[in-house]
Amino acid sequence: MITYKIRIYAFVILGLAFGTYVVLFLLTQDLNSIDFAKAMASISTTISINIVLWILFIKWGWKCRIFYPWLVPFPNLSGKWEGFIKSNWKEKKLEPIPTEVTIDQTFFNIQIRIKTGESRSYSIGASFDIDRERGLQQIVYSYLNTPRPGVRERSEIHYGSTVLNFEGRKVLNMDGEYWTSRETTGEINLKKKK
Repeated sequence: MITYKIRIYAFVILGLAFGTYVVLFLLTQDLNSIDFAKAMASISTTISINIVLWILFIKWGWKCRIFYPWLVPFPNLSGKWEGFIKSNWKEKKLEPIPTEVTIDQTFFNIQIRIKTGESRSYSIGASFDIDRERGLQQIVYSYLNTPRPGVRERSEIHYGSTVLNFEGRKVLNMDGEYWTSRETTGEINLKKKK
């Protein structure tokens, strides 16, 4: 899984708080006669400013490339993807199944939705597996697949897991494989929509 650099997060949090306090202190104080009440008031203002900055970072800022990979160890995969799935369902050679994928990602969460002509899948748990020493960059997720009611006599509701491989920070292609509780497996290939 991802190795979060807790020490770097701590330095960034404390450094930002200290820097904010110093700026506020210098802006609100006469250095010839320091006002202790103003200095204490700057602490609560510093906390408020830092909370707003961290909320903005968690919502949008983490996507900026300046934070990758030293602070944010995973790329932004948000967006629409298209591709195909090849399945070994019932040991048949099936034609590739056209697939649309939507990925919604925040700093703390990733949600993957897949839509084909016959079914929809929703991730129920997802995590990055990034190990730069081994050259490994993947997203691993489990999902629930719900086929349309009209095809459930041959394609029942099932659970599955998927591993998608990618490279670099600006990811335009992913490929991987999946396994299901129906004891089927297959390949998945995706390309990011423009």
